Amino acid sequence: MHRLLWSCLSTCLWACAPELSAPPKSPQTESFARKSDWKPGPLVRQTVLVPEPAGVPSPGAECQSYTGEPSASCTPSVSGRVGLASALADAAPVSRDGLLACLESSSDLPPGFVRALRAELAPEGCADTLTLPLLVPRRPELERRMADTLRALAIAARLSRLVRRAPGLESPQDKSHFMQFFQSTLKPWIVSQSQAIEELSSSAAGLIPYGKGIVAVAAGLADMRFVAVVRDVALPTEMERDPELKNAYYAALDEALEPRKVRGRDAALVGLRELASEGVVAERRVSEARALLSQVYSGRRIDALDRLLLPSLPAPLVDTIDRKLAAELPTFYAGTLLDRATLDADLLRALLSHGVPQAFVLRLDPDQLDDASKSYLARGLFDRGRAYFRAADFSASARLSVTDPTKPESALLHALADTLKNGPRDASDLLLAGPFLPTSTGDVSELDQLAAQKGVPSAALATFDAAYLRSLVPPQNDAPFWDDLATRFDAAERALSDPSQKKQARESSLAAKDTAKTLRANRPPRAGSTPARDSAK
Repeated sequence: MHRLLWSCLSTCLWACAPELSAPPKSPQTESFARKSDWKPGPLVRQTVLVPEPAGVPSPGAECQSYTGEPSASCTPSVSGRVGLASALADAAPVSRDGLLACLESSSDLPPGFVRALRAELAPEGCADTLTLPLLVPRRPELERRMADTLRALAIAARLSRLVRRAPGLESPQDKSHFMQFFQSTLKPWIVSQSQAIEELSSSAAGLIPYGKGIVAVAAGLADMRFVAVVRDVALPTEMERDPELKNAYYAALDEALEPRKVRGRDAALVGLRELASEGVVAERRVSEARALLSQVYSGRRIDALDRLLLPSLPAPLVDTIDRKLAAELPTFYAGTLLDRATLDADLLRALLSHGVPQAFVLRLDPDQLDDASKSYLARGLFDRGRAYFRAADFSASARLSVTDPTKPESALLHALADTLKNGPRDASDLLLAGPFLPTSTGDVSELDQLAAQKGVPSAALATFDAAYLRSLVPPQNDAPFWDDLATRFDAAERALSDPSQKKQARESSLAAKDTAKTLRANRPPRAGSTPARDSAK
């Protein structure tokens, strides 16, 4: 039975996915920009979009609300941009989509722009129902940037519907019926889902970076779902009660699934790299990919820097159409539509809601910026560095921010960026090089100087951030280190005023105290000592 299980699993999970690479034998420290094992495959030039592979579920019932063309009640807007700003202010997804549909013929919006935006804002699994009418056959007026985005959204929609739920074993639930079920039902489902992921991933070749990022993240999520869903297939009671057989099954399964787990990780990292290159920060697919990687590689969390405390930003000033659009549009679309806008401080602040497009960053000359613009740009680069663990963004932010003690909020940003620029080059280095950050990440002397200032609101933030950064680079078996950390967090709790921040500091202090206590309890006794004498200490 054990050999039969291994034969079924290895044949099914390895042979059905010939392009999966084996897990690396040792951690690699090269950047995924050069060393990624995930590739979208050869470019298929014959069609704009590959036919839907077998095994892809149809769009759900909720997608029927997002397939309509503009209604007869649509009235032309004075300006497409004015109508766009008005539509984006509608928080109800379906009614917002209807308002956007009315703008598709606006002459001052790029062809395909509104349809791509509608697909972006609709439920992910519905995007292909919106984009396909413009792709098959392709509209000749579509520029490549829009055509590639529409295509990527369609591919990602199909990927998002894959591997959601595996077939279940019906009665009778015993070993013999399970093996029959595995061969006749579960295996064909696994093969079809695996092949669909491969085909859809391959159709991303040749897309613009944003399109590749969309597909790569969707492919990575699909591969990771594959691992979770297949592993969660329930065993019959007879096998559950046989520890030897159960352990053999899951050992074989985990070994067979490991290459797909690695492929999913690689795809997600490639997708994040491409999205970072566009300046995307606060958007759904970035959050999903980071959450997945943090869950699977919990010891090397890509979201570890999210707990840092930063000064609150003022509310964006949205007194013009461009600023309204900058605050509401996702990064890629803001970069496309506002490419000729004046990049003043207020527009930069509005763009921080989603991320400053990289094309805008490249347009700006730091020497020509006023203090407010420079501060917002520094914050935007820091936010991108924090989202993707990118040392280059922290370095650029540190150059733009200042250490002037009369401007403590900017000084706090500089102190954090100046420390973090010595960290991993990107998320791929973080995940491949091991769970520990470089020791230089724990150099918080500049933050300690800020924390010592009296009557400065950012001093309390600096107190917490200094302690938190030190907690990311702990020495081994050093109980006094954790004692000091608890003292730092206690000081932060007393200084902070925001209830949620005080709670975060308190919980961090308790965790540090527990760690110190555990280290002392597990410390081997010294020669000549007795338990009573050690406990007295």
